[in-house]
Amino acid sequence: MIGTGWRLSGIYRYSTGAYLTLTSGLDRALNGIAAQRPNQVKGDPYGNRSLTNYLSPSAFVQPDLGTIGTMGARSVAGPAFWGLDLSLSRAFQIRENQRLEFRAEAYNVTNSLRRGNPTTALNSNQFGQISTALDPRLLQFAMKYIF
Repeated sequence: MIGTGWRLSGIYRYSTGAYLTLTSGLDRALNGIAAQRPNQVKGDPYGNRSLTNYLSPSAFVQPDLGTIGTMGARSVAGPAFWGLDLSLSRAFQIRENQRLEFRAEAYNVTNSLRRGNPTTALNSNQFGQISTALDPRLLQFAMKYIF
């Protein structure tokens, strides 16, 4: 029967955001390296955590010339995300030693927005804004003939 023998499996995953290192984007220490860190001047580095205001630009300032910023490496958490992946499969027996296997897989089944990391260079016009996203829903189908 075609309606029996199907297998459904799924994976639910919740991931905290990656820890980000903010950079000034400028050579404020005058040592030829533009990947220096800014100073944090407000206790909460986050904006309203939306796409356009994930990090608050007013929470950071460029360090004084000839000095190194006070921010530590990987001190701000990026956006968390979750995902639901499902798989549906079935093996059809053709003959005694032959069978056909069908498999359908869906990644990010709900097609939820999974935000990327915000821009972390303080001198960028897009500092603190999220302009990328992880993969949308992806579908994959496969058939295998075993003999």
